[in-house]
Amino acid sequence: MYSQNEAARDSYRRFSDSLFYQYKTELDSSLKSNDRELIVEAYVNLASFYKKSQIYTEAVANYTQALKQNNNENNVVLVQIKNSLGEVYIELGNYAKAIEYLSTALHISTREKLLNEKAKSLRLIGSCKEKMGNLNDALNFQQQSFAIYGKQNDLLGQAIVNENIGSIYEDLELYDKAYVHFEKAYQYFKSSNNEAQINALNNLADISRKTKRYDASIATTLEVLDLALKYNNAHQIESAYKDLSKAYAFKNDFEKAHTYLLKYQNLVEKQFYSQNFNQLNALQTIFDTREKQSQIDLLEQQNKASRARLMAIIILAITVLGAGLVSFIYLKRKRQIINKLQAYKQRVLEAELENKAVKEQNLKNEIQLKTATLSKYSLSISQKNKLIEEVSGSLQKMSTRKRMDLPIKINELALQLNQHLEQDNEWEQFMDLFEDIHPHFSKKLSDIALQKLTATELRLCLLLRLDLSSKEISSVLRITPDSVRVARYRLRKKLPIETQEELVNFMLKL
Repeated sequence: MYSQNEAARDSYRRFSDSLFYQYKTELDSSLKSNDRELIVEAYVNLASFYKKSQIYTEAVANYTQALKQNNNENNVVLVQIKNSLGEVYIELGNYAKAIEYLSTALHISTREKLLNEKAKSLRLIGSCKEKMGNLNDALNFQQQSFAIYGKQNDLLGQAIVNENIGSIYEDLELYDKAYVHFEKAYQYFKSSNNEAQINALNNLADISRKTKRYDASIATTLEVLDLALKYNNAHQIESAYKDLSKAYAFKNDFEKAHTYLLKYQNLVEKQFYSQNFNQLNALQTIFDTREKQSQIDLLEQQNKASRARLMAIIILAITVLGAGLVSFIYLKRKRQIINKLQAYKQRVLEAELENKAVKEQNLKNEIQLKTATLSKYSLSISQKNKLIEEVSGSLQKMSTRKRMDLPIKINELALQLNQHLEQDNEWEQFMDLFEDIHPHFSKKLSDIALQKLTATELRLCLLLRLDLSSKEISSVLRITPDSVRVARYRLRKKLPIETQEELVNFMLKL
């Protein structure tokens, strides 16, 4: 008998397959009818399916096809597609590319007075600016978006922007202002019974925790957990467990902190495998569909070749029966022509078969790459679990010993964690995975460097190539943002980079 997880996965696969085949059938039908409007709609539906399945390369490809078919005929559709492309590139972390599409959408929507799409473009550009660390620009774009939603009396749009503005103020550590905007967003989502109220309430809990109001933070987070369980929102359940663990740790209630930390870790593991299962399942569905299509195309070609041979035989029989010596000569020439034609068709078929084989191999390689990535991250999770188990054991011992010098023991745990964090094992795995995705990057960088790069500088280059902000880099390297800026300045001196060129853009071009 199936377990509940297996049954759920089987149900999801059937639903995913059904939805994919539906959109694929709609696309094939629209292409046959040559109806551009239907073709654009079909490509957009397929792109949305890939986007939801987190297969972003296919999503981009189908949105691009939709743009080609639209051919700038429908400005509303054009802006919607470019905004969607911007969202995909935001998910990919390519904020420069996202802004490129969103800026075009903003220009067209401004010219054509498409206020709803203009507000969306401004909101998404603001999100990109926040991710890139340009908080003042981010705030400006969000405020422009909020003003347009206000004129349109779009309460949902205003609530979304309020949440974004609250996030920016939180980054600026202006927690009072952040709380006000999160509260406004929460009140709207709650009144409209929108699931987004969970995230807004979670943001309010974060503000309480960051302002050291731990009891209020715990109470609010418990509300978040109840709502997340009600809506079966696994991501928010996971976030609630994590936040409760942090809050109880700050209150020195290590037993409860440990309990929620274990719940969080277990759920993270389940979510990790579930998410990647869904993604691999979608890839398998796409691969199976293309393989079947290849077989159908091959059979059609074989049928055409068979019909051609049959017609040639009939013509040959009629010619032999109705002609004499002259017909014999004609027949000989006819046979030569037919043989050349068949040889040509055979070469065409062989070429198509080779092309299809290459495409199939590429799909298999893509699946293998996903599998390899899963294996590497599984190893990382295993190592983290081992560290958590060690810290967990220490916390449990601390909770049972009454006469223990707690500050000294906590310092020992901190030193133990630092020793684990200073190990290079994770960096070696990171370097291996980075080399899989961006082969020869390190060699190219070393070849063009004016001076030999240190190991720390090389790590900085890899993180810049991933387009991380200085704040994110400081967290990964465990140094201050000021140290990151100094390191970037010293790195520029060792590279053949022009004065006006951004260091990130230089890395992205390698």
